[in-house]
Amino acid sequence: MRTDPEAKAPSPQTSEVRAWYNTLYASAGLASTRPPEAYPLFLDLLGVRPGAKLLDVSCGSGFLLKAARERGVDAYGIDLSDQAVRLAARVAPQARLAVGAGEQLCFRDASFDYVTCLGSLEHFLDMAYGVREMQRVAKPGAQFCIMVPNVDFLGWKVLGRRGTAQQDINEQLLSLSAWRRFFTEQDFRILNVLPDRWHAIKWRYGYARGPWRLTKGMLTEAVWRLIPLRFEYQFIFALRRRSTPPTSP
Repeated sequence: MRTDPEAKAPSPQTSEVRAWYNTLYASAGLASTRPPEAYPLFLDLLGVRPGAKLLDVSCGSGFLLKAARERGVDAYGIDLSDQAVRLAARVAPQARLAVGAGEQLCFRDASFDYVTCLGSLEHFLDMAYGVREMQRVAKPGAQFCIMVPNVDFLGWKVLGRRGTAQQDINEQLLSLSAWRRFFTEQDFRILNVLPDRWHAIKWRYGYARGPWRLTKGMLTEAVWRLIPLRFEYQFIFALRRRSTPPTSP
């Protein structure tokens, strides 16, 4: 029997995805995600205010929650991986945490002023359902910040890769126009789209030591800034729901 080389592998089950991420977080620990300095920019984009409530879906090791708490935000996080939640509890002990899938959020309707999901939506088994869950738990007028990867990223062509470091388990990559269409179809109004340039600017935070690495970091940032948005690594979408959900009787 011939095998179609273009045939897609069967979609993984939730238990398989959880096991994959548990292994990742157990082995890499806090190094499995970006360092703390990478997260305040998302809060700046949202313009978070003290006393507001923020939910980080797929919170990972909790660095965004820690940054939110430092700004007086009531921070909540949920992640499919219990290993990730254990790390987040250490990093952001004042945040309220839960273990669960993004498609089944264990929070009440209209609870949050801000909802974030950074570099994780593409790994959901059902992205549209996950987005609807985020909308369900968000207050009317809430703001969303969702970061997603670009199938057309120039760097992958140079490196000979076809996805992020988490592509082994489940990953859906879309172009800028396709992501715009996806979010519009999910009843979002797109407020802004920014490029994810953490890898180009991290040298500023002490991650490039020595004259050569500093020079390399500055050159990388300068070149990266010339890349058109549609070819960037990831897109950061600032969103708000277009319509107000009906009130339950």
